[in-house]
Amino acid sequence: QPISYKKAGLRQLRSKVGIVFQNPDDQLFSASVYQDISFGAVNMGLPSEEVHRRVNVVMEQIGITYLKDRPTHSLSFGQKKRVAFAGIMVMQPEVIILDEPTAGLDPVGVSELMHLLQDVCRQQNTTIILSTHDIDVVPIYADVIDVMDQGHVIAHGTPEEIFAQPELLRSHHLRLPRISHLLEILQKEDGWDVDASVSTISGARKELLRHAAN
Repeated sequence: QPISYKKAGLRQLRSKVGIVFQNPDDQLFSASVYQDISFGAVNMGLPSEEVHRRVNVVMEQIGITYLKDRPTHSLSFGQKKRVAFAGIMVMQPEVIILDEPTAGLDPVGVSELMHLLQDVCRQQNTTIILSTHDIDVVPIYADVIDVMDQGHVIAHGTPEEIFAQPELLRSHHLRLPRISHLLEILQKEDGWDVDASVSTISGARKELLRHAAN
């Protein structure tokens, strides 16, 4: 839909789209976790009972109920990321946009956050759009990829379609997922009959078993 930049049009857009910043410190400002998560719902003019219900439900979903009364400034970086996400979820937008959501997280934190996003997408029918340079998470979670460079869309397609074009990615300062790179080496350097566009562990296992059987 075309976007109207008039006040009413922007208000309607903001009611449907939530944005989670890369740095949660740019997003969190209230004294406590509960206050910060509830801010958006309060700003929407919802009754206090509905705000309270939504905040409790979202905190339970994300696993941060125990942080309810904590000051936001005392949280770890990973906890701040979850609280920032909760503050958007409580408004129940149709689309959630995240800027580099895995930046600054350890491997366990990355896995937990990506599984959380996947659950929200599937269970609540919410569209998740994220920008990332973390190539290895893309084939595991993404349905559709847009490769961007200097603000322009360079390529659009499924993970299989995009990772079948390694030179395109490299020409725009990106790399293949580690799994695809390994299969590419086996294909080019060792002469193995494998599909280098495969980018997940389960897919690579099938390719290697197929090669071994032949």
